[in-house]
Amino acid sequence: MKRNIIIGCIAAVFSLSACDNYLDIVPKGESVLNQTSDYLGLIEDIYGYPIQSEWYLCGEATSYNMELLENYSSPLHSTAFYWDEDFDRAPYMTATGNGDMYTVCYRKISNYNIIIQNINKSEGSDDDKRYGMAQAKIMRAYAYFYLINTFAKPYNPETAAQDRGIILREDFDMEAVGVQSTVADAYALIQRDIEEALPDLPHVAMNTFRPDKSFGYALKAKVHLFKREFDEALQASLDCIKEAEGEGRHKLWNMNTEYQAAVNYAAQTFQWPETMIEYGMPMYSMFRTLVQAMYFTHPYEDPENLLSQNGMTQFDPAPSMVRKPVMDLYTPMNDLRYTFNLGTAPTRPTAEPGSIMLSFGAFYHWNPAGIKLSEAYLMAAECYARKGDKGNAMKYVNDMRKNRIITKYYTDLTATDADDAMRIVREERKRELLFTSNSFFDMRRFCTEFNETLTREVDGKTYTLKPDSHLLTFPFPVSAMQNSNLIQNSK
Repeated sequence: MKRNIIIGCIAAVFSLSACDNYLDIVPKGESVLNQTSDYLGLIEDIYGYPIQSEWYLCGEATSYNMELLENYSSPLHSTAFYWDEDFDRAPYMTATGNGDMYTVCYRKISNYNIIIQNINKSEGSDDDKRYGMAQAKIMRAYAYFYLINTFAKPYNPETAAQDRGIILREDFDMEAVGVQSTVADAYALIQRDIEEALPDLPHVAMNTFRPDKSFGYALKAKVHLFKREFDEALQASLDCIKEAEGEGRHKLWNMNTEYQAAVNYAAQTFQWPETMIEYGMPMYSMFRTLVQAMYFTHPYEDPENLLSQNGMTQFDPAPSMVRKPVMDLYTPMNDLRYTFNLGTAPTRPTAEPGSIMLSFGAFYHWNPAGIKLSEAYLMAAECYARKGDKGNAMKYVNDMRKNRIITKYYTDLTATDADDAMRIVREERKRELLFTSNSFFDMRRFCTEFNETLTREVDGKTYTLKPDSHLLTFPFPVSAMQNSNLIQNSK
């Protein structure tokens, strides 16, 4: 009976997922999955994880027109930007489809649950079934990781077993009534899925939208890190790097390769020496404009991506406006992340003073919701810093930075002690993981762990965010509250 329910409802459940090519429509309108390849097709999802207000909350994004923020034209963005503790966000959590992290994550989880329940009954090779089962479990863990870190309190080992969490569904059952778990329950399921998936994940996935073993280790490291299990997080991050740079066929993206090709093109075509096209020189802006589409590229399948996932759209985070405090983290003369992505895009007269529009070419895919190999390096660095090993902490930071800084300007960063190494790691995470979910997630975990109170300056006014602020947790959507027994976790 349950299998009939699954088959009969699958078309509705997957109406917005990338499975159209894998469903055979029978005369009665039912969608039937028979082949193992049908189920494998459900693993890929063209829709990513919609991240928008989070970027305003953590201070990365601002508006192209400040009046829109000041007038609360988009209340969730304004509340996040101004850290408005008094505004009740819950009634405005009404977005649907791509714009609703809650709906998108549970739609993905429904996909993965159907695979887990049924792939072993399908017609196909045992290897494909084994890979499919593992990939569905690791992706279910990833979706739950997004949910628990958006709609529940940050993980605190002292209170996680009591803190209200989210609904956990391990089966596709349209008749089941969801029960709200605790934060600890959610992490237990996430870690169980990861451990069960890891042995059977392929070393190399079919494409960058399907998870491989390198991604599995990276997610394992990330979950341990967020739970403050630093020894385990360190081992998993090192396992990730070893797997990725070995059988996984991944490698860090050396931006110097594309930059030097662009410099050579400018010299051969326009007779511009490099000194004319560096930051602050007359031809810098023209140089960026001319070579952006040809050389400043980053495809989905770049070996640095352990898993590629879009944001709300395939173009995210463009056309975001970047706040000046974020831009000030970079050294424009030597940091190729600035050259490739920030550069000289002009500000707008209606925008926040000092902000600029994120600027990257049409063939540059940001990967806002996936995981890159560089993140594994930074997780290893953080773990070493926390263990008091400043030498290894800086080794992993610098090994990553060598691929981001113009070679002739590169020098190693050094730390005076472990605390200084931790400061450097945190700053580097802000640079390297810009416009992903990480700055928001880091804000949550660091505020909670270190009891940090944050301040922000906007138009001469100082705003404050306390470490126990409810703004660090998003309310459940209105539709979820109406159709479940959830108790709201925030406002």
